[in-house]
Parts: sequence; structure tokens; C-alpha cells
Amino acid sequence: MFLRRHMKEQGFTSVPRKYLLVYMSSRESSYHKVTIKQKGRDKAMKPIRLAVVGGSSYYTPALIEVLNETDLEVDLVLNGRSEEKLSDVAKVCRNLAKPSVRISTSTDLRESLAGADFILQQVRIGGMRMRAEDERFPFELGIIGEETIVPGGASLAARTIPYLKEFAGAVREVAPKARVLVLTNPNNMVIDYLNRYEGINAVGFCDLPTSLLKGVVQAITGSAGDIETVWRDLSFKYYGINHLAFLGDVKYRGEMVDIVEIAPKLGLDPKLIETLELLPVSYLRYYYYTSTVLEEARKKPTRGELLYEVELDLAKQYRESQGEKPEALGRRQVPWYRDVVVRYINACREEGKAILVTTNQGAIPDLRDDQIAELPVNVVRGEVQRIHQGKLPLQIRGLITSVADSERLIVDAVAQESANLFRQGLIAHPLVREVDKAQRVMERIKEINDLNWL
Repeated sequence: MFLRRHMKEQGFTSVPRKYLLVYMSSRESSYHKVTIKQKGRDKAMKPIRLAVVGGSSYYTPALIEVLNETDLEVDLVLNGRSEEKLSDVAKVCRNLAKPSVRISTSTDLRESLAGADFILQQVRIGGMRMRAEDERFPFELGIIGEETIVPGGASLAARTIPYLKEFAGAVREVAPKARVLVLTNPNNMVIDYLNRYEGINAVGFCDLPTSLLKGVVQAITGSAGDIETVWRDLSFKYYGINHLAFLGDVKYRGEMVDIVEIAPKLGLDPKLIETLELLPVSYLRYYYYTSTVLEEARKKPTRGELLYEVELDLAKQYRESQGEKPEALGRRQVPWYRDVVVRYINACREEGKAILVTTNQGAIPDLRDDQIAELPVNVVRGEVQRIHQGKLPLQIRGLITSVADSERLIVDAVAQESANLFRQGLIAHPLVREVDKAQRVMERIKEINDLNWL
């Protein structure tokens, strides 16, 4: 009965004899491990080829650990520009990997991408040292400094987008059918450029949305649930773009959640939550507590400066590790592989829910169809089905649309090498606005990135 029901679900009206023979021969060993040998349907049997651009990142071993927990058969290609660093990281990855995860390396981009089913783009142009500069110079001008938020995000975009042109050309040449997944920041602008200028239907990932969702469940229940539990038990509206988004109409198992009550458990100000009637992701502190953040930032290192110091320790430990996992990896949490990247890859084989950075396509009416939004989606065998969120609440509409427009202008500016468009993008952003301040930002970005056109 089990086999007949399973076959019916797969679209068969009767059970062919050859499948009954497979079933009967395996029944004694495990009733629930029936293998349906139908060509093209048994996705678990076909290895996937995953190319990781930026695979020499010191945090790549976390990806291996997550892949080990799945039933995926993976031919994994790690691509990096430094042969020495790539070799050090690959030794650790190979020591961690199960037999189902087969690892190769290459410093040649086209060789790495050739024949890929999935491409994970996680390059950080300029590394942590340049991130530290992107985050420090805005504070010197009295502006918030963060690697994805303008003006720091504009500096990162100015040196990342030219690289993306080379990357996109390689994808079209050797892996035109690959699904392109992006962790590279600034994520909104990277996805926008790849879609509008290069015609590559890339999607972006961030762990902030799932971290907020898991935090809500923990605030309600007192225990941290995994991401599967979160998607099963929570329903919500989600409004915004990457690093600027809000949860609304939050229900847990069908019951409306008192978001003001749980705010302190999420590290949020109840007065802000009462005012907004929404739960913001953590980066909203840069917009709603700007003066406080600026004052505190002057007293301590930036996030980029701290992570640069961690990476110096990691470089030393990797060189000395002989393939053992460095202890310093524990100093930074990397939830994005488990909660979003590998979950999406699995959903492409079957189905699942996710929050992706992708083109809006009508999901939020206040944004253009080709603008980038961070959206809840259903993924069914690789097809991304956007879930309509409705119009933005008035209290957040202006903030979201102004930042989205600012980032779009900056993408256009870098792609077209237009100083005037870049200036427009800066004054459109609520954290910059003033034209004199925008000019000083441009001078620093030109200096940091050695840009002739700016």
C-alpha cells in the first residue's frame, strides 16, 4: 500500500512491475527506504556541481559542515585568487568533508565555473582591510559607517561592480544554465547590477531575516527552534530590502503575537516597536538611533576592524593547522550557510520556503518590478514564486523607497562611470542628504578605491 500510494503521488496510475521488484527486494532491509528508479525523478542520486567563488574564505569550512548534514552528493569546486590561502582552506575542508562532498580547487575562474549547477558568489573585494576603511571614513564625516549602508556601501559597490562584469562574462561563457547565488555585499546592489546590466537572474542571501524569525520563536517559547520549525509555526508579512526590512502581522501557530511584549527579548526598544507596529531587523538602529550609534562608534573599533584582527589570527592558525579546523573560527558565527544557502539548494531539488534578495516583480507595489526587494518566496524545484506582501505601511514607506532609489542610482553611476549619478545617489540617501557632505564622501571614496572617473 505504501508503494502504491507513493507512486500515485508521483503521477503514476499503476505500479510497474519493475518498481515492485525493487521494492520487494529491499523491503526486508528498510520499509521506508524505497528507491523509485524513474529516470529524471530521483534527484538525490544525481550529484550537483557547486562552484564557490571566494572559496578561499576562511569561513568556507562552515559550508562543508552543513553539506555534511544533508543527503546531497556534491562535487564542490573552491575558487580563490590566492593559491596559498586556497590550499590552506581546502586542507581543512577536505578533512571535514564526508565522502559525499568531493572537493577540488582552482584559481582559474572559468575552469571553476565550467558545468556548474549552482554558483555561490561570496567574494569580498578588498578583503576585511578595505571593509574597515569603508566603515571608518564615514564616521570621520559625521555619518554612519557600515559596509552595506551608504556611504560605506557605495564605496564597496564602486570596487565590486567592475569585478562583477568579469564574473558575469565567465558565467555566460561556461555556465549559462547555472543558478547564481550571492552572499557578496552590498547584496542589494550586487543583485541589481547582475540582473539589470548583465542579464543574470541572480538571487541574494542574508541571515538577518531568519535570525529575526528564530528570535521571535525563542522569545515566545523560551527555546531556540531550527529554521524548519520557524517556517512551520510562524506566519507574517515582510517588507523591505536587504538590511532594511520589517516583520508585520506576526502570528505564531495562528495566534497574533504581541510584538511590543516580546521586544525586550529581541533587544529592541518597546517604544519603537509600539510606534512602528512592526519588528525591524537589527540594522534599523542605524536609522532610528543615528546620533547614539555615531557617539558609541567613536569610542570603539568598527566591525570591520575587529574582523580584520580575527582574520590575521585565522591566517596564522590556518598556516599552522595542518588541516585541522582553526580555533579562531569559533569567534564569528556564520549561520547563512545552514539557514539560507543550503536550504535554497535543497529547495531547488524539491520545494521549500525562503527569504531571498531578488527582483520585486510586483510583490511590493511601492517598488518597481525590476527593483530589488527582500522577499518571502516559495521555491518549487528551482522556480522562485514570490509571495505578495502588499503596499508598504506609511510609517516605513519613505525610508525604504528612498534607500532603494539611492542604491539603484549608485549602481547606475558605477556601471556608467558617472560622477553626477553617484552624487545623486548619495543625496537621495537619508543618512547623507547634504550636497557638501556628499562631495566629501565622493572625495574619500575616490581616494580609497583609486577611481579616476569619480
